[in-house]
This record gives sequence, C-alpha cells and structure tokens, in this order.
Amino acid sequence: MYKSDFSFSERLFFRLKASYTANRCPFLAALLAGFAAHMFMFTNKLVNHDDIEALFYKGATVTSGRWGLELSKLIFPDWSMPWIYGSLTLIFIAVSVCIMLRTLRISSPVLQIALAAIVVSFPSLTGTFCFMFTSAAYGLAFLLSVLCVWFFAGGGIKNYTAATLALVLCLSIYQAYVAITASLFVLLMIKSCLDGEIKPWQNVLWGLKALAMMAVALLVYFAVTLLVFRFTGAEFNSYVVENINSSASIAGKIRMAYQNFLYIFSYGNYYLITTKTSKIVHLGLAALILLGSVLAAARKPGPLNWVLLALLLFLLPLSINCMYLMMSAQSIHTLVLYSFVCFYFLAALVVEMSGLASAKAMKDILALLLCLVIGSNVYFANMCYLKMHLQYEAADSFYVSMIAQIKETEGFDENSRLAIIGQQDNLLYYAPELDTSLLLGPSQDLINIYSRENFFRQYLGFNIEFAGEDELEEISASPEFEQMAEYPYYGSIKKIGDYIVVKLG
Repeated sequence: MYKSDFSFSERLFFRLKASYTANRCPFLAALLAGFAAHMFMFTNKLVNHDDIEALFYKGATVTSGRWGLELSKLIFPDWSMPWIYGSLTLIFIAVSVCIMLRTLRISSPVLQIALAAIVVSFPSLTGTFCFMFTSAAYGLAFLLSVLCVWFFAGGGIKNYTAATLALVLCLSIYQAYVAITASLFVLLMIKSCLDGEIKPWQNVLWGLKALAMMAVALLVYFAVTLLVFRFTGAEFNSYVVENINSSASIAGKIRMAYQNFLYIFSYGNYYLITTKTSKIVHLGLAALILLGSVLAAARKPGPLNWVLLALLLFLLPLSINCMYLMMSAQSIHTLVLYSFVCFYFLAALVVEMSGLASAKAMKDILALLLCLVIGSNVYFANMCYLKMHLQYEAADSFYVSMIAQIKETEGFDENSRLAIIGQQDNLLYYAPELDTSLLLGPSQDLINIYSRENFFRQYLGFNIEFAGEDELEEISASPEFEQMAEYPYYGSIKKIGDYIVVKLG
C-alpha cells in the first residue's frame, strides 16, 4: 500500500507507533517509576487544604494570569480525579522526558532510563499531585515548556513561531515552567561547547536568538493576559501583586537565586533533596559534573570555548532558579523549582562527552548515583502520601466525633449555624515522624479555617452553614465565649444566639 492509501488516523497511529518504538525505554521507565512513586496517591483521595477547597474547580485561574488553566477545563473537567489526572500527568511528563533526551541527544540507554525515572519521582511532582485538581494541566504545561525548546532547536521561521506559541501556552497555565525552557536552552549551549560542532560566537548568537524568542513569548503572554482582563473585567489577585511588587533589586534577586541553589545541596530547602544520603549523592554528582566538564572541554581546545563553557555552567543555576527574578522569595516553593531536574541532565551530558577512556567508568558511577536518588525520591513520595493518609484519617475521626456532639447540643435545629473558633493543631496527629514543612502539599494545615466548611460538607456529609469572619470575631469577643472550656472538654460546645459554637485551643 502507498502512503496516500492510509487515512489520517492510520498515519497518526503509525507515527505514534514509530515514536514509541524509538523512545520505548525511557517512556516505560518513566511510567514504572512514576507508578512506584505515586500509585498510592492515584488510588486514594488524599487531600490537603487547597484540594479540599478546589474539589470541583481549578482554583485561581484568570486572576493569577493563568487563562490557559481556565481554558484547560475544556479537556480536564473541574473534578479532582486522582486516577485519571494522575495517570494523564504521568504520561505528559514521560513524553516530555523523551523529548528532552532526544533534544539533548543523550544516547546511553541506562542514562535515559535513569533520567526518566528521576524526573517522574522528583519531589516537585509529588508536590504537584497534592494539588490534583490542576495536575493534568500542569503536566501539559511541562510538555509545552519542553516542546518550545524542541521546536526552536529545529530552526526556521515556522519552528520559531511554534516555539513561541508553545511557551505562551505554557505560561498561560503555569508560569514557573519557563525555568525549564530556559535551563534546557542553556544545556543545549553547553552541549555545543562540549561537542565543538559550532564556533563559540555562533553558539552565543544562537543563545541570543533563543533569549529573544522567550522575550517575545513573554510579551505576547502579557498582551493576551491584558486582553483577557479587559474582556472579563478581572485583574491580578493580591497574591500575584504581592509577588510582582517585591522590593528586592535585580542584583539582590540574582544573588538570592544563587544562594538558594547552593542551599538546596545542604538538604535544607524545598525537599528537592529528600534524605541525608541523597545529599551526599548530590555532592558526588556535582563533583562528577566538574570532572566531566574538565575532561570534555580538554577534548575541544580553544580558550574562547572554555570561557564560554565556564560562563554557561555558571548561568545554569540562575536559569534553574530564574523565578527568583520574577517572584518574592517567600513565594518560591517545591512546585516552582521542577527545573532543578536539569542538573541531572547536565551530569549525563558531560559524562557522555568526557572522552572514550573515562566515559565508561563515569557512566557506571553516574548511573549508580542516579539510582540512589531515584530510590530516595520514591520512598519519600510514598512516605508523604502515607502521612497525608494518616492526617486525613485523624481529621475524619476528630470531626466526625465533633459533629455528633454538635447534633446533641441543646438548641441545635435546622436554623443553626456553626462557628468553629481556633485551631485544632494540638488536637490532631500530624505524623511528625516525617517533617514536610518545607514541601508545599502535605503540610500540617490539612484542614484550616478556609477549607473546613468544604471538608464538613463534601467529605463528612454534614451540610451546615458556617459563620463568616465578622461573625466569628463578634462571637470571640463575647463574655459567653470567654467562659467556655476548650475542646474536647465539657462546655466547649455551646449555642450562643443562632450559632453552635465550638471553642478549639
């Protein structure tokens, strides 16, 4: 049969089949490692405060500049579905890794498998799944950030246009993934230094073109955002405004980006490095990168090439942490720093290009180190999910008991409203054996003041109207409330006016 005899769907099938065959090892490795790390999350409804609040919507979309996230509702309905959205996200990330490997031309099957597994087990994805209601859309944004580089590397006006469009759409869903795009461009320039295929000035010119394309994409994104605001009447919410209006200078932000990149290796920031053993491994990876860079650079003599390589290696941490240039430091969290995975791709690049005599031993060492990181990340993800499960069970038991006491309170009727005042932090079990205070997602405020009402209604089946903030303040100032005992002791639940009042610690 001739190619013209096949329908569009048949041609698409054969193209996908060929792509799968060419990328089978990393794709399957990503799926296997991803399910090993995240299956418990996919097969249970584990929640945090945001997922409780956003069970049936995507959270702040247009007002956060994420009009693409709003549009994603057309393909990802407003239901926080762990199995469907978890699996879709994993597939998007797996495809993205395959594209990254092909773009950077990392050929070692063992390193391809290890890199695929490390990206899908990385703590940033663990944190993303704690916000299941946006996870599939964020997986698509990750793919778009990678496709931007893939298109641009192809050259030509059409590819440059496609790259710009991909980045605009990525920004419209989750702006932080621009750091992935920037870091991949820096990695491609490092690769050009190491393989010597083009001259240093050509490499710099290509980098400037990539930077210009990213600048155009940012301008287009902001222009579309302003148009969306004009037609919808929306505006940036207070969270975004506070981030944009950071008082730090550009020099201060750059310094902060480098300081926090180094701090990551101290096993003290964002839980990107998950154990003390993993900390040692990451220091070993950094040493391997330095050694591999020296050996690879020695094979391509030329002072200008060496200077450019040193400059690019110095710029990579800034590209990884470039969100520090756009956001206040207080708003940077684990999800934002997914671009740190480019550190592992750098290790694979320099090891593969370090030279025939040393490359074999270095590949084996690198593969071993990456496997240790993967194991650490997989265990950490499962521990986080177990902690969330324990937190949910504790909160469920705690509030079910409270609801029973509320219903037995004298004066409870169909017109009663509920006023729960105070925090329950000292009354619930938060699995302190695993400290996740620096990982956005399985944090300690599983049920907080703005998610409590939804938890009662959607998870406990107790549909009662809650008092508003002004009413809570008024009740808190009353003499009757002052005389109440603290929950769970006798006298901690009482009817005051039309409200059933619960006084927590």
